Amino acid sequence: MNKAKVSPARQNSKELLEKWMRRLRESQFAHYESSKALGQSNYLLGIPAVILSTLVGTSIFASLGETVAPSTQILVGIISVLAATLGALQTFLGFSERAAKHRAVAARYGSARRRVEELLAVYGEAVAPEEISALRKEIDSIAEEAPDVADRIWMRTEKKLD
Repeated sequence: MNKAKVSPARQNSKELLEKWMRRLRESQFAHYESSKALGQSNYLLGIPAVILSTLVGTSIFASLGETVAPSTQILVGIISVLAATLGALQTFLGFSERAAKHRAVAARYGSARRRVEELLAVYGEAVAPEEISALRKEIDSIAEEAPDVADRIWMRTEKKLD
């Protein structure tokens, strides 16, 4: 059996692409996890804000034309301030926008990972240096635009993927 020798540079390119594929997979999953966590945080602030605002509006509407005890007025006032604070925090922290950014970056990392898989499947160990260079530029571009992922999410992602 005659086995063709693979040059060390070609072997190294395959190893490099396999490392990149692993990192891309980790980044993709970490950004999807970040998106999920931010989405949950958005609901944790948003749902109580809506409920409290509804309670305040309903209680004010129900008390029209009636004399209300000062303690009830104070309670409704506190709930009103709490609802406004939760709404303001939700807007200020921008959970939904940040979640969308993480989802978009995760999708781009997934696309790059599939590109690596395709290169390995089509070319095996004979991936052209130009292909590798173009892929590196794409990955660098994604990384530059990617929002930060919390350390706890990276650790959770690494455990999940191991």
